Amino acid sequence: MKRSRTGKRYPLLIYKRYMDRLWSATLVLGLLLGFAWFWLWFNGSPLLEHIDQVWLLAGAVFALCFSLFAFFSRSVAYVQPRSDHLRLVTPFLRLNISYRRIRSVHPAGFQHLFPPRESSWAQRRFLEPFYPKTAVVVDLVAYPMSPFLLRLFLARQMFSPRSKGFVLVVPDWMELSTELDSHLGVWSQSLGQKRTVTRTR
Repeated sequence: MKRSRTGKRYPLLIYKRYMDRLWSATLVLGLLLGFAWFWLWFNGSPLLEHIDQVWLLAGAVFALCFSLFAFFSRSVAYVQPRSDHLRLVTPFLRLNISYRRIRSVHPAGFQHLFPPRESSWAQRRFLEPFYPKTAVVVDLVAYPMSPFLLRLFLARQMFSPRSKGFVLVVPDWMELSTELDSHLGVWSQSLGQKRTVTRTR
């Protein structure tokens, strides 16, 4: 039986939680702005009479549209082992990490990577569901693109605090770790065979 060259897609739980909080916050903001516009338009209020109605309405529409986008994109982010690279996808980013860049893959307790005592109250509330979990840490020789740009698209807790690399929190860390190790092994073996053929020629 031929081994699949494309692995399973594993949802990125930290990204999902971030979008869960974002869509609810922007929904509330959009509703508040919409209510303020409605009140100003139909009743006229001294508290809001100096605010441009068009901008108020535009802000409400933008916030509500962004809330819908965040809601439907909660489960879009995933990581997937492939034949010669690890694919990391979000609504705004499609990153292919060549296996040549991967130094090692190992599990780590999330609370050991990001100790609760070193986090602010708000950060602890956000990360609380992940503290009991085990993450898959992918250590890299180098990032595939500028770390500054990557941090614009990924949460801070998706970066390894102790080395260059990513912290992947998925529903089944053992399955991801096993599958990634398997793909890395097949890729490495294939690379060795190709080099042997090249020397023979």
